[in-house]
Amino acid sequence: MTSTAEPLSVDPGAPAQAPALDSVPFPRRISPDFRAAHDRHLGWPESFGFLSTEAERAHHLKGQFPLIAAMFYPNATGSELDIGVDQQSWYFLFDDALDEQWGGSPERVRHLVGLVKEGVTGEASPLPLAGAFADMRQRSCRDMPADWIQRSAAHWSSYLDHHVHEALSRQAGTPMSLGAYLRVRRHTIGVAPVVDLAERLSSCVLPDHLYALPHLSVMREMTKTFIICDNDIVSLEKDAALGEQNNLVLCLEREHGLSRPEAVDRALHRRNEALELFTGAHRALLGTAATGHLDPAERDLLHRYCTEALQTTIRGAYDWHHASTRYRG
Repeated sequence: MTSTAEPLSVDPGAPAQAPALDSVPFPRRISPDFRAAHDRHLGWPESFGFLSTEAERAHHLKGQFPLIAAMFYPNATGSELDIGVDQQSWYFLFDDALDEQWGGSPERVRHLVGLVKEGVTGEASPLPLAGAFADMRQRSCRDMPADWIQRSAAHWSSYLDHHVHEALSRQAGTPMSLGAYLRVRRHTIGVAPVVDLAERLSSCVLPDHLYALPHLSVMREMTKTFIICDNDIVSLEKDAALGEQNNLVLCLEREHGLSRPEAVDRALHRRNEALELFTGAHRALLGTAATGHLDPAERDLLHRYCTEALQTTIRGAYDWHHASTRYRG
């Protein structure tokens, strides 16, 4: 498949800064339709009643969601890229709703999750946040094979359900242990649905027997670990200022008696270790011992999945974390 992506070059919206230290060995890429997607992307949340004030529009624009979608899905254009942009918009509308309206108790979070989960199977609740999710979900599932639909439904359900665990921790007023935090965060970080959508938008949908290959499982878990570490480092200052106790750096401080700089260094080490394990599993996957029994078309599909779904997710998250103003001030 010939890539339609172009090198990373950002203009619309808030100014984006390149990361000061580039430690990710995958190329920066962005959809050639990024600018047009940016110009049209507010229409979708507005159609569900969101962003009714200039302040809300400005807050949403601050997230630069077309940018992260265009980097996650550099091969997508037009209405296909719009699905990715809308997914990112929805993630943060949901996150803001938890922070501002629904997150006061686990019972409220559980109720919200239940309404949204109706949309996993295509049923739309009248709640705007749930209706928007159902719309995005229906569009993403169109013409997709049954095994992908089932896998992605399980990932979305797990993402939603684990927000209740976070709410229980906040209600108790006690931070999670490091182990508990990572178990919950690997779901609420939302990486699995991003990778699922990449299969569709970059034409690398895996059948179940390939998806289940052990080396791919390692690569997906290391993708989550890398993004958790990088996200929590970038958002540390903002989380600490808001009194958020469940952040990887803060968990490392408490659990290991580390200073703030030491805990940041430990998180950076975990992030870099995850990247090393990812690349090692990738090399092993492409070796004949792991894939020698597959036919050439299956091996090509695996290669595209690794580069067009997993690598783009790591690289896109890294670039966006260090470009978006959402985590600053």
